[in-house]
Amino acid sequence: MKLSSKVALLAGMGGLLDGYDLIVVAGAISLISKSFSITSSAITGLIIGTAFLGGFFGSIFLSRLVDISGRKMMFVLDLFLFVGGTLIAGLAVNTTMLFIGRFLTGLAIGVDLAVSWTLVAEFSPKERRGFLLSLQFIMWGIGAVLSFLVLDAFLGLGNGGAWRAAFLIGLIPAIIVLWIRKSIPESPRWLAAKGKVSEANDIIINSDMGVTIEELTFLNSTTSDFKWTSLFSRQLMRLLVGVFLSTFLAFFLIAPINLFTPQVLKTIGLTGDLHISLLGSAFVWLFNIAGFLVGGLLIDKTGRRPVGIFSFGLMTLILVILLAFKLPADAFFILWICMEFLGSLGASVTWTWASELFPTAVRGFAMGVNSSANRLSGFVSSYIIALILSHSVKLLYLSGIGAGIVILLITIFVINVESKGKALEDISERNIYSDVKMKKGV
Repeated sequence: MKLSSKVALLAGMGGLLDGYDLIVVAGAISLISKSFSITSSAITGLIIGTAFLGGFFGSIFLSRLVDISGRKMMFVLDLFLFVGGTLIAGLAVNTTMLFIGRFLTGLAIGVDLAVSWTLVAEFSPKERRGFLLSLQFIMWGIGAVLSFLVLDAFLGLGNGGAWRAAFLIGLIPAIIVLWIRKSIPESPRWLAAKGKVSEANDIIINSDMGVTIEELTFLNSTTSDFKWTSLFSRQLMRLLVGVFLSTFLAFFLIAPINLFTPQVLKTIGLTGDLHISLLGSAFVWLFNIAGFLVGGLLIDKTGRRPVGIFSFGLMTLILVILLAFKLPADAFFILWICMEFLGSLGASVTWTWASELFPTAVRGFAMGVNSSANRLSGFVSSYIIALILSHSVKLLYLSGIGAGIVILLITIFVINVESKGKALEDISERNIYSDVKMKKGV
């Protein structure tokens, strides 16, 4: 297996764990509520959202270690934290213990998102970078589908046994991936940026990155004075805010589909049976996987911006239709599937941009900021959408329309960089960073 593919696959396994862990809670929330006698929709929303809150702090505060201590170290250590958090949550005897376990799991996933996307971007050849990055999302979707199927298989264990077993079985792939990740080398781009040229060259020779050590040593002279505070220069700050807002709003847009599919299906009258809801949700998530697969292929061929404009634009139009017309349940379900596909298609653009636009010296932190947007949105969305669903589905559509319009404006006017087919150095170090230096008079 090519080194870039191996890195992408192991990073994708982290995405699988993320998808499984986050979505299994959404599918099991009714069982958890019965186990702990929870009747408040606000509390159930917080149970779903606590892992996102942990992910926000992990992305913001631990992602700096990805740039300081190296990609490989954090690529391994975050899974230790994931295993510990999963154990605490799966063995929880009260809601406090459950919240602690979910927060620690989220903390681990937050930093894993930052380091995984950074590593894949830095190891990938430019011709396949979009697809290899999207592989993480494809694996995320597979994890989500597995969560519904595993939970359904454990329903016979009763309210408490089913969700605990579904939680704890996630430890098996986590431990396996933890062991295999030790074989991944450090990123040559990070090594070159730290002046470890010989080590970087040894790895490049045995990789399919498509760059030479001479090209990477450019980092030493160009970004030697680059600090993380340089992200707040006018050019980079505009891009950082753009990817943060687009990622935040994109998740808010698709959160009702990703996190609340069983509840939404029940709300519109399709089914009230948990078994059918879980299988129906797994079916919907297959279109999530298809969206990321198509997105990964398209963004390398047509570019990032066209895919983003098409997907979020059409998704917003569907929400307008849902708001304006009262559709029968089967028609609603078809449009719901379409939105799942389009939301995944669009998300492949926002996350790919976030991992490409920033210099190597701060790519981990910039990716952490983007990941924190996703986690923060997940926390806010899981709480707010739970409340909205208890009152009005129409209000949910209206909120989604607003989010979609803002994402479109950001895609068209704020993030005006097309990164298709370009080396990372051509996107950030040579162009964006050079602009920053020129404006500073360096």
